[in-house]
Amino acid sequence: MTLENIQHALEQARFEERCADRHADAGDETAYTTAAAIRAEWQRLLDHTADTRAERYDPDHDTALQPALRREHHRQDVADRAREAAHQARQTIDLAHRRLAGTAAQPLYTALDRAGLHTLTDDDHQTVRDLTHHLDPATLRQVMSWLERTRSAAFALRGPGQERPGRPVVRRSWS
Repeated sequence: MTLENIQHALEQARFEERCADRHADAGDETAYTTAAAIRAEWQRLLDHTADTRAERYDPDHDTALQPALRREHHRQDVADRAREAAHQARQTIDLAHRRLAGTAAQPLYTALDRAGLHTLTDDDHQTVRDLTHHLDPATLRQVMSWLERTRSAAFALRGPGQERPGRPVVRRSWS
């Protein structure tokens, strides 16, 4: 971005800040705050470019921007890893619940998975255990049939061209 482009953008930001200031008088402070922040950033870019005596703004050499980008990247990386850890913990707990329920509950878990209920709560797992312990196999098959028919009806209502739901996918970041 050339110095001339930055100056033009700064002029536009100043104009928008003045317009937002008029609205702030009417009680809309957020528009003014946003416009002031945008104007301040354009001013910073202009000052940085002028201080370095460059003809163009280069974000790779912006000493104020690079630490902010690193902090944002780090924050995003921490959030991604926290989501991944939470997902892994849910999967481990889910597997433990499924093992605790035994092999009799596996067909019911399969029907729940096919119905789109991939994330089950502790109460859901307890209910599966209770159902498999208290209901006879014929009744369990009927419950699974209900789930499958409900799933089929939901797909029919969605209409053509829409994807069927799949298991949730977690992106792994190994960098």
